[in-house]
Amino acid sequence: MFISGYVAQMTFRIERFGWNETISFLIKKLRTLLLPMVTWGVVIPFFFLRTMIDQSFIDCVLNFVKTWGGGLWFFATLFILSILFFVYRWVDKQINAKSIFVDLVILLFLFILVILLYMLLYKDAIYSEGIRSVFNYFMFYFLGSIVCKQTNLRSLILNNKKFFTFSFVMFFLLIPSFVYDMSSMFNQLMKIVLSLFAIFSLFFIVHHISWNRQVDNMFQYFGRESLSIYVTHNGPFTFLLVITDYITLSSVDNIPCFLFLFIFSLFISYASIWIKNIVSISPILELFLYGKSYKRKSI
Repeated sequence: MFISGYVAQMTFRIERFGWNETISFLIKKLRTLLLPMVTWGVVIPFFFLRTMIDQSFIDCVLNFVKTWGGGLWFFATLFILSILFFVYRWVDKQINAKSIFVDLVILLFLFILVILLYMLLYKDAIYSEGIRSVFNYFMFYFLGSIVCKQTNLRSLILNNKKFFTFSFVMFFLLIPSFVYDMSSMFNQLMKIVLSLFAIFSLFFIVHHISWNRQVDNMFQYFGRESLSIYVTHNGPFTFLLVITDYITLSSVDNIPCFLFLFIFSLFISYASIWIKNIVSISPILELFLYGKSYKRKSI
């Protein structure tokens, strides 16, 4: 989410916030995020895989909304955060904010708005977890946006060797104390702190280490295709979850576990992109499955 907020700030090009610009922004987000999410999460399972034959299509859609997209929850959360980002940029434009403190005040009001909306919505055990993901990732998304916008803060966090050393050392000092149990406020705070230290450390490493050209090209390629990989691996490759019945990774040493997951992830990533490239031959399929704008391709 930090990267999503950083890229959103860096690539935002709207200068006028008229109706045309607002509608265009909303349509783009509906097309690039919610359309692939609904296609992979509802249309394909219901009409093609027939995994929901015991439900009507309407019930299938309602259950999908209720569970916040299931395995595709990231698209729903990113859509809501993108709308909040548009509101933030609109307010920022109206008051011409230059100070980071003004930015933080705007974001504080937006965060309060998210909490109020959450309190007003119908509560359900699964649905509320989905809504909660919006303000769980609110801080990471908008931290990326603020870091991108504020030059001095960006230099401190992403280009300062002392800050990198501090973040890197603190991450490895604190990680043994972390227990993945979100019932404790301490563990929730520890998760946030460790995530921030990891983000800052990885950002610095990626920008300041010279990689092998092939490795660098591979990771850049995966980065550009990250949403395609995410949405595709939640479709055709969900059957691979059966391997968890035979392999218990928690009982494997950390290094073999990391190597296995790394190689497995490379396979899934390349296979997902391969499927996407085949599907993209058809502009209509590319639109519905990956949210690309529809353009007729000449033969």
